[in-house]
Amino acid sequence: MKSAVFHAFGDIDVIRIVDLEIPATGEGEVLVRVRAAAVNPKDTFIRKGRFAALTGSGFPMRTGFDFSGEVAQVGSGVAGCMKGDPVYGMLDGWEGGTCAEYLAVKPHQLSIKPANLSFEEAAALPLVSLTALQALRDEAHVKSGFNVCINGAAGGVGSMAVQIAKCFDATVTAISSRQNHTFLRELGANRCIDYHDTDITSSQERFDIFFDVFGNQLFDNVQPILAPKGVWVSTVLRPEVGEAVERTRDSKGQRAKLVIVRADREDLDQVRQWAEAGLIRPVIQQVFPLADIAAAHRQQESKHTRGKLVVTIP
Repeated sequence: MKSAVFHAFGDIDVIRIVDLEIPATGEGEVLVRVRAAAVNPKDTFIRKGRFAALTGSGFPMRTGFDFSGEVAQVGSGVAGCMKGDPVYGMLDGWEGGTCAEYLAVKPHQLSIKPANLSFEEAAALPLVSLTALQALRDEAHVKSGFNVCINGAAGGVGSMAVQIAKCFDATVTAISSRQNHTFLRELGANRCIDYHDTDITSSQERFDIFFDVFGNQLFDNVQPILAPKGVWVSTVLRPEVGEAVERTRDSKGQRAKLVIVRADREDLDQVRQWAEAGLIRPVIQQVFPLADIAAAHRQQESKHTRGKLVVTIP
């Protein structure tokens, strides 16, 4: 099978398309014929070696964490899916592999694909939608009427966070460049702020949740605009975030949280239901063939991507 791999940490030119054996389907596993995958910042960070302490250095490494496709084989002990089922999902942990023709996954890592979405659209959803859902629901305990600010609202996680916050009936302030404001209002944002013109930390408003998707607003800077029991949530795994989380762990007031997304079939089911009801939709900037995955990584590293980048698997 064709698969995207890299044999050393480094720049975009380390990525290669090679032939690998189709994975064996073990007990409790599902083999998926992948039709589409997606690129996330996580993929580029791993390729550069930023998370080498977590990934190790066992090369070649495969890349990609989102997928959609069809069930090719069902291992013993697996219930809830059959050969031929259209599915979508994401990998846990730090070992990628979805940018390939075939992928062996655990049952909790996939669910039935939203019926109204193409394979490309479905592949754009899992990691970003589960990150947004688990950040807002599990870490920040979003409720109807909450005042939510999303910093970096036009990217993959941010655009899903806007929509999912509206599913919980929150009021959403989206921070992005002005060129994305019309798009964000279409997704449901109540108000948009251009970070070029306005320093949100000087606002007189108070937010129940400040979701720092972009990763440039530290907890200490955001505290003045948090409600007395407001929650700041980050997606960035770095020391200052961990320090803020630990420092506020037992606080009865403002708290810092870090979301580390996990694959969860029930959450994928929830996302499917929202998608089929028209409450959320994938946002795709560009679709690349597998042969051009290096170009997809290059665009991801630009930090100017609206929504997601998808890779089709021929």
